[in-house]
Amino acid sequence: MKYRIILPRLTKRAGFSLAEVVIALGVIAVGAIAILAVFPTALQTGRSAQSETRAAQIAQMIFGSLVGQAAQAPFNNIQLPLPSPAPSLAIDLTASSSPTTPTLYADNDGQLTTSAGSAAYAITIFTNNSPPGFTDVGYANQVTVRVAWPANASAANQTFHDYVRIVSTY
Repeated sequence: MKYRIILPRLTKRAGFSLAEVVIALGVIAVGAIAILAVFPTALQTGRSAQSETRAAQIAQMIFGSLVGQAAQAPFNNIQLPLPSPAPSLAIDLTASSSPTTPTLYADNDGQLTTSAGSAAYAITIFTNNSPPGFTDVGYANQVTVRVAWPANASAANQTFHDYVRIVSTY
């Protein structure tokens, strides 16, 4: 009898070569960099949307206070209430004014103040006592609330929105 020695066959193992691994890592790196490049734009867009929403809320709060008092208080002495310790701000709706410097400021929570210290928004209120379409002077006023941000930046570096509403005693 002859004995045969049977040797196991060496089979080729399945796997990735070094070149394939390097190419795969390169594709993943390019994809990750592209995704990370979008984050600053997304953050800026989110911040801008938040600022525009807060500006509209501030203007609506001011208009609500003006309209609520227009039928009750004298039209030339509407008081815009401010949080303590600041006194209320009087607005004469029988006069016309031009926008000059901000008269009010607001923080990120929309709290109104007369101090620009930690303000995020600068608010200027100006009026037109002869709005188009109204013939009775003294009974209606076009009020424009300009909300600009950031509050302490120069005018050239601010974003602002003007909100306009007719306030009347009718």
